[in-house]
Amino acid sequence: MKFGRKSHRLILIGLVLTVLTVVVVVTVSAGALLVAWERSRTLYPTPETDSTFLKSYTPLPVIERFRCCESSSFLGPHMSGAAGKEFVPHGGGFDAFFVMRSDKWTPLMAALDDDMYQQLGLNGAQILSRSGDTHSGFRYNYKLGKSIGSLTIAPLEVPSPSPVHRKCSLPNGEVDVRVHIEEREMWFPMEALPNPDQLAQLHAISTGTLTY
Repeated sequence: MKFGRKSHRLILIGLVLTVLTVVVVVTVSAGALLVAWERSRTLYPTPETDSTFLKSYTPLPVIERFRCCESSSFLGPHMSGAAGKEFVPHGGGFDAFFVMRSDKWTPLMAALDDDMYQQLGLNGAQILSRSGDTHSGFRYNYKLGKSIGSLTIAPLEVPSPSPVHRKCSLPNGEVDVRVHIEEREMWFPMEALPNPDQLAQLHAISTGTLTY
């Protein structure tokens, strides 16, 4: 009688362990399938998701035409990319600190604007919008292949304090300036006409109200 009860308990324990094992296996398998499904739907940055413009654009030749014979620093491009569900976001930018003639302020901004317009055209981009002026800066929205992008030329700044420590002050009429340019792109797996929602997302990314 005792042997029968003990055997019955062992059978129950075995059944419980079997059920628990099945539950664990099913849960782990379901989790693995969910992860695999999520990964299959995720788009990742690759060299192919960068547009030709993002890869090639540089404002350095324009800056060199206005830079005085003083020490300078040029940082860029700051390239970045992230995974996404609907699109692959890319970013880039340039920072240049140099000395220039203060009376060349407006011509420099105009030259940066003209150069950006020309480089977009040379890369085959369709310019969706172009706005701004030499005092407030310039902004572009464009489409190039499967990418939709925005560009911002920030207004020129006189950095304070100066990034360069000098024993003597600059000659009369020369100033330290900073040129800052931001690039943002969204690459889509299928080429499509840009819509207001996509442009709104691009604007949110470029202004920092939407991160990636």
